[in-house]
Amino acid sequence: MNIRNAPLRSKLRFVILTTCAVALLVACGALFTVQFFFFRKEFHADVKAVAEMLATRLPSSIDFDNPDRATEILQSLAVKPHFTGALLLLNDGRKFAGYQAVDANIPAKQPAKAVMTHMESDILYEQPVEYKGERLGTLYLVADYGTQAKKLISLYFAIFCGVIALSAFIVLLISGKLARLVTGPLDRLASTVKRIAGSNDYSVRAQKIADDEVGGFTDSFNRMIERIEDRDAELRREIIERERAEKELQNLHAQLLDASRQAGMAEVATGVLHNVGNVLNSVNVSATLVAEKLGLHRLNNLVRTAEMLRDKGEELADFFTKDPKGRLIPGYIADLSKHLVAERQEALVELELLTKNIEHIKEIVSMQQNYARLAGFVERLQPESLVEDALRMTTGSLHRHHIEVVRDFSKCPLVSVERHKALQILVNLIRNAKHAMDDASPPSKLLTLRVGQDVPEFVTITIEDNGVGIPPENLTKIFSHGFTTRKNGHGFGLHSAALAAQQMGGKLTGYSKGEGHGATFVFELPIVVVENKEATA
Repeated sequence: MNIRNAPLRSKLRFVILTTCAVALLVACGALFTVQFFFFRKEFHADVKAVAEMLATRLPSSIDFDNPDRATEILQSLAVKPHFTGALLLLNDGRKFAGYQAVDANIPAKQPAKAVMTHMESDILYEQPVEYKGERLGTLYLVADYGTQAKKLISLYFAIFCGVIALSAFIVLLISGKLARLVTGPLDRLASTVKRIAGSNDYSVRAQKIADDEVGGFTDSFNRMIERIEDRDAELRREIIERERAEKELQNLHAQLLDASRQAGMAEVATGVLHNVGNVLNSVNVSATLVAEKLGLHRLNNLVRTAEMLRDKGEELADFFTKDPKGRLIPGYIADLSKHLVAERQEALVELELLTKNIEHIKEIVSMQQNYARLAGFVERLQPESLVEDALRMTTGSLHRHHIEVVRDFSKCPLVSVERHKALQILVNLIRNAKHAMDDASPPSKLLTLRVGQDVPEFVTITIEDNGVGIPPENLTKIFSHGFTTRKNGHGFGLHSAALAAQQMGGKLTGYSKGEGHGATFVFELPIVVVENKEATA
């Protein structure tokens, strides 16, 4: 089982068991080490004591040359099972007495003093035998240290296993109780958190069980939930208020857009009326000239001449030859016919001009009607044709104010626009340029219109004038709603133009070097994306 993903109670039990097991292991290990140290020390001391005791009893046997007595003394080691052998050698190396076989473990040279040597699992103790300061021989004792050590280790291991088993049982009982005491409140607190997270019901509170640390944590948690509940209610009120404000803002924005569209349409209609008015002036002049050419004074003279000739009747021959007035009539008729033919020709010219002007009026009105009908309809068209239409809408105003128009058109791909919106933007920009040049009154009013493609995705239409310019501090405000520097300005012409450009996927930007240096507006329109049919296929 992955303890990381286990419940808190299992984790707590695991920690307690692990801690207790480690503590017991350390304690038992330390106890075993201490006990084994003392066992080893006591074993060595016992061997040494036995050897010294035997060494004090053996000199009499050697002095009386009684090996049997010495053997009896050595055989007394049988009461201590861990002694497995003993041997008494005299100074000349002769074996005097022994207990069991130990010849294989006896070194060749007798030591000068007592020596204890570990040989595999046995201990060899060499004890000199002396009497009144004279050395008589050497006593060799062999003790089975390994077997005793193994017995001790087995005993300690059995005790250790028993302690571990008993401790584990006790720890399990204690840890279960402790886990319930500690994790029980935490489990209830966790279930409260899950309930709040699942239902977003911040009115739920955790139950406090006791006045301990967990109880204090529960109180803090409940206070935190209370603050969250208050904040949640406040946020809900703010959201409702914000939604209401956004709805009002959307309604106001829609009203402003509608007002800007109406204003743009009014500006376009004003341009149309100006153009129609200019053409009507020409129509009026042509009609007046035709009326003058069709004046009745010459026809009246011709009628009187015809009546006079009818009155003469049969005397016409004498009248033409003898009467001074009669002789003038043929010449008068010839001159009158020439004048009538000339006047007829002039009238025809004026009538033709009148017809063209009337057709021009029809074209302007029809264009405005087409734009009104096509509002909201996206078309693919040449950008220069759109600029020319805007110029036709404003040409009368530009001529009246003596503004020279310079065209700089490059060959560009089709653009995808709503004619009506694009026309409103261009007419607005041209009229603003006219006002700017009227306010500056430069020696030569110059309006430059450029059509080009600076980036692959857009066609740029640039309107540049040499008018009053724009101060640097106003460059960031000119597209803001309600901002205007004209006395009679409404302040949403450029704002609505920028919004309309954005709605069509384009952009409207303005630049100026400062007051007196004119202004430049760049209208970017998205080009028509031509699909690659072969790639699609």
